Amino acid sequence: MFGDSHGTALPKGKPFIYHARHNRSKRDMSGLDKPGFILSLKPRLQKLTATGMLQNNILEMTANDLAVAEFCGKQEKLVPIYSVTRSRIAESFGRLCRRWVNPSVAGAAQRDRDARMAGSILAMPVMLAVAMVTSHFMLGELAGIISLVVGVLALPMIFCGALSLSKDSTAVGMSALGAYGLSIASIGAAAAPANLLLWIMAAAIPLEAWFVYRSERSLRISGRIAAVVLAGLLIVSLRADGSVALSPLTLLASFCYLATLVTRTASALAARAMAARRDDRVADLESAVEGVVFSLGTNGLIGSLSSKAQDQFGIARNLLIGTPLLDRVHVSDRVQFLGFLADMKNGAPSAVVEVKLRCVAPGETLKHAHSVRFVSYRLSAVPHSQGEGFVVVATDISQAVADRNALAIARREVETAEITKGRFLASVSHELRTPLNSIIGFSDILLQEICGKLPDGRQREYVELVHRSGNHLLSVVNAILDVSKIEAGTYPIVAESFAFKEAVTMVHDMMAHQAAQKGVTLCDRVSPRIGNVVADSRAIHQVLINLVSNAVKFTEAGGVVTIDALIEDDMLAFSVSDTGIGIAEADLLTLGQPFRQVQNDYTRSHEGTGLGLATVKGLVGLHDGDLRIKSVPGQGTVVDVRIPLNGPASECVQEEPANIVEFNATSEMKGGSHGEARKSA
Repeated sequence: MFGDSHGTALPKGKPFIYHARHNRSKRDMSGLDKPGFILSLKPRLQKLTATGMLQNNILEMTANDLAVAEFCGKQEKLVPIYSVTRSRIAESFGRLCRRWVNPSVAGAAQRDRDARMAGSILAMPVMLAVAMVTSHFMLGELAGIISLVVGVLALPMIFCGALSLSKDSTAVGMSALGAYGLSIASIGAAAAPANLLLWIMAAAIPLEAWFVYRSERSLRISGRIAAVVLAGLLIVSLRADGSVALSPLTLLASFCYLATLVTRTASALAARAMAARRDDRVADLESAVEGVVFSLGTNGLIGSLSSKAQDQFGIARNLLIGTPLLDRVHVSDRVQFLGFLADMKNGAPSAVVEVKLRCVAPGETLKHAHSVRFVSYRLSAVPHSQGEGFVVVATDISQAVADRNALAIARREVETAEITKGRFLASVSHELRTPLNSIIGFSDILLQEICGKLPDGRQREYVELVHRSGNHLLSVVNAILDVSKIEAGTYPIVAESFAFKEAVTMVHDMMAHQAAQKGVTLCDRVSPRIGNVVADSRAIHQVLINLVSNAVKFTEAGGVVTIDALIEDDMLAFSVSDTGIGIAEADLLTLGQPFRQVQNDYTRSHEGTGLGLATVKGLVGLHDGDLRIKSVPGQGTVVDVRIPLNGPASECVQEEPANIVEFNATSEMKGGSHGEARKSA
């Protein structure tokens, strides 16, 4: 059994309320048997043992259950029931006062002010009733008493109703104070003008106004009202034949009212100081933010703005507060803005929207603005930490939007130029094919001596030169046409099943003679077990020919060019490697683009248009594949190609470039249109 600080045993079964607060320094069990504590039955506290759940909770138990609390090892302190009840009453009264605030009031400060005004109006009947009781205000008939009660109770309801319907609460508040002062004067005139409580209530009218408005203007207006009421009480008091002696009830009521005034004054001053410090911190944060910070109600009304608002919008802050932001949004952006508001209302943690806001041009005023000026802003919103609404930061992005538009225009111009260039090349190439075919055909007839023998050896040499040049030019024209089709997205991909080994063998046989002439060994290490692949056979043949031709061309005598292939999951991976000159890392980024070649002493001695790798890149991309390159200068290059075994995802024309990856001795690099591959034929 436990006792209080004086050793008194706790009475079993006596009701108490146990408000658990963690306090490790000291266990205070005193006062359990004193009035003011209430306890009702609850289950035992076994579930709370060693869990710390006693802290900050209100537990109901009997005195016998204190042993369990002691076992928990917690140091709890009992708190009187009136402190809990007082906080609950204050919270309930605060909710009641906030219900009388007009929903269209957006600013948190104005909503708090209107709630304080509603509280003062609702407290008026109580103070007037106490004043009437202490003044011995009596009516002879029941009808008069009922009329007085109804009037006293109806007056605050009328003012609260007006408050809930009005956006400007100043007139309502001052009217309520005037009615309050008139009621005080009426009680004094009808009953006891010398009542001390009436004089205190009249003198406290400015203080009541300051509690609500906390401004000098409210003090001046309410001071005049108080002066009139005090003057009326003084006049009535002078006219009276005698004064009512101060009764104990009057003194008690006066003392209680003065105590409430002192308490409310201290609380208001502390709240004002705290608000000032908070405003200073908020002002510092707002000045550090690049943009205008303002609060926005759920109805879209502006509640408050930072000091940068006038500089940004060209309009005084007081003219913007309480107005809907939608009015300043450009008509074309209002749907996006309403969606932005809807997202925040639906509980989104944040939202961002870009809109154009109507502003006043620099050097002009709102009244004499000669032109409408819309500025692009990015609105970033988060929910308000206190109350309803959102905190929005409006950042001027007009320069960024202008840069973005200029970049888009430049990009379109470049794309148009590329398309025009491609169409021109395709048109010219197409026109060249007919005469080239004639040149190649007739030179072949001359070489075959179908129309007669060539009498001179130099004539045969010249005809062979014409034939070779025509074939080379035709291959260039065909390559240009292929690249143009790939870039324009008109290259047809016809997927079919074919044996990949047969395609490699055919390319090996075609390039074996060229490799032998250079003294380069061409190795085919592809196994027949690779099987079939679904792809465009013509495109795969062209990829292999271009890669092997590149490898042979840039490999010196005695080098080796190898073709490998294997199956990786559902992908066919094949590679062409050489022991040639290799590629420097800086040159990798320039390859794979049409008409681009590595420039060095070795490559300048070889013919090439720079279209081979561009064609390979496009064809691999049309097969939903990717291209990789690993290269070390002086040691050689490996080109890896991966394509799906079952063909591209869609056989329709695609314009997606291959994913190209460049490698050097120490690193691997992946890229899209900039990581293009190695030497071009």
